[in-house]
This record gives sequence, structure tokens and C-alpha cells, in this order.
Amino acid sequence: MSEEKKFNRLPLNEKGELIKGECSLKSPRNLVFISQKKTGKTLTAANYPKILIADCEEGTKDFGFPVNNQVNVLRYEGEEAFKKTNKYGWLPMGLFQLVDELKQANDMPTYWKLFQEFDDKKDKSSYEALIAHINKMPFPILMLDTITSFIEVSNSAALHEYNQNVKTESRKTDIKRVDEYGGVRLIRRKFEEVKLFVEQNASPFIIFAGHIAEKKKVFKKSEDDISTVDIDLEGILSKIFTVKASAIGIFQRTNEGCFIDFTKRDESDLGVRNAHLSNKVIKLADFISSEDLAKGKTPKTYWSTIYPEIEFV
Repeated sequence: MSEEKKFNRLPLNEKGELIKGECSLKSPRNLVFISQKKTGKTLTAANYPKILIADCEEGTKDFGFPVNNQVNVLRYEGEEAFKKTNKYGWLPMGLFQLVDELKQANDMPTYWKLFQEFDDKKDKSSYEALIAHINKMPFPILMLDTITSFIEVSNSAALHEYNQNVKTESRKTDIKRVDEYGGVRLIRRKFEEVKLFVEQNASPFIIFAGHIAEKKKVFKKSEDDISTVDIDLEGILSKIFTVKASAIGIFQRTNEGCFIDFTKRDESDLGVRNAHLSNKVIKLADFISSEDLAKGKTPKTYWSTIYPEIEFV
């Protein structure tokens, strides 16, 4: 009789056989979608349950009706504009306070405990426990709007952190002027820290809503030719940002409604890890007239198509 072994790290049972998981989490943990400006990205989430809009450029105040599920990232309580942390360095105070409260409201420590148990077992019991906790959260989805403005918020922290570490006479007013390389190293490092802070502490699911880059060669493209590489990010940040996304697509608005196109348009486009979205065009919202918008109405939306585990009630 062969001796049975216990494997702690490998996905093998005592007989050395591969353990087959029963369940998997379908909803994308990091969703990125981009479009031209003023196409209705934020509108599809306005006053929608379970989604909190982190407004990085005060865009929701121009809707003409109250957007109740938004927080202005640029505002903060107290006199200090930045918060020093051990793990993430200096953070913008408005973002820190928002995420800190979300961490409490969503009970993120319990979420990560349940998520780890599910990740280890992948059985029905741990899956159901995880989903039950997610659906108790007020905001399991956080939408950062927009990516470009989010990076500007991050850059402000990068500049503050730099100025804290140099002599007074060496301090700068622009992070891109700290060295001959345009501060790329500091911008990249701080951006990764701020992004990680949000992803680890705010909500299980993060949406990054962005714009198409305002470049001449991009403006010449038709809507069908626009791809995910045209995201409005500088240099290597574009690749760093999108390659780590679970799903990335192009947001489009037509006379039939709003859609997110997850199909790969060329070889430079990144794929989608989530099987239920891969290479598909997903309808996100019905068409709504300008007259109805003026009355404060919002379009019927279909977020559950993208996040099937969440009960949007």
C-alpha cells in the first residue's frame, strides 16, 4: 500500500490527485472601460444600488439632478491634505478618508478572510459564504471616475512625498520637473501604491472609467477603430494599468443604448480573463432621451450581466 502524503501548497489530495474546484468567481475584480468624453459612462452608474462613484474631477455635479451615490475624492476633512501610511507611503487625504470608511462599511477584513478560504477550497460552501458577505455590503463596486483625474490625484501625493524628502530649496511644484526623466520613476511607484491601496481596502470590485487619449492620430480614428491601447495615460502607465485589469473594453453609446465592447479589435488589444465577457459586446444601459434626463431620470441598466454574483437591490 502506497503511503499517503499531505500537500499544503500544491492542489493535490492525499493520493496525489488534482483537486477539482467546484466554483469560481465570475465578476471582474478590476474592470477598465474607455470612451470619448461625454458618452454617458458615469450616467450608467448614477444612483444605481451597490455602486459608489469616486468622483475625481467633480463631474457628477453637472448632471442637473442629485447623484446620491458619489463622493468627491478631492475633498477631505481637516487641514492636512495628505496622510502618511506605512505600507503605501503618502496618500491624498480625500482618497484615504473615502477608502478608510469604505473598508469599514464593506467590512473588508472579513471579505479578505472569506476570499482566502474560497481561493484555497473553491468549494460551494466557501463560495456561498463569500457571495453572502459581498451582498451585505453597501458598495461592493467602486467606480473611479476618471482614470486620468485619478492619476492626477496620485501625482499630487507623489509630489508631496518627494518634497518631504528633500531640502526646502530643492522642493518642486510639479512632479514632472523633479528630474531629467520627467519624474517617471516616482509617478509610476506612487501610482502603483495608490492603486494597490484602493484595491486592497475599498471594495471587492473596482471599475476604472477612462477617456480616449486626445491625440491627433487617435482623433482620426473611427469609433470602430479605437482600441484599448488608446487609453488616455502617459507612457508606460498605459500598459502597466491595462495589463493588470481583469477585463478591459470600449464603452459606446448608440441610439439603442450603451454598450461595452470586450472584443479584441487587433493584436495590440488585451484579452478578457472573465469567460462570460470575453470577446462579447455587452449591453449596459437602454437609450434615454435628453428630455427624460432633464427630468432627473436615469436609464435602465444591466450591471448584473457583468457582475452576476451581485444582487443590485
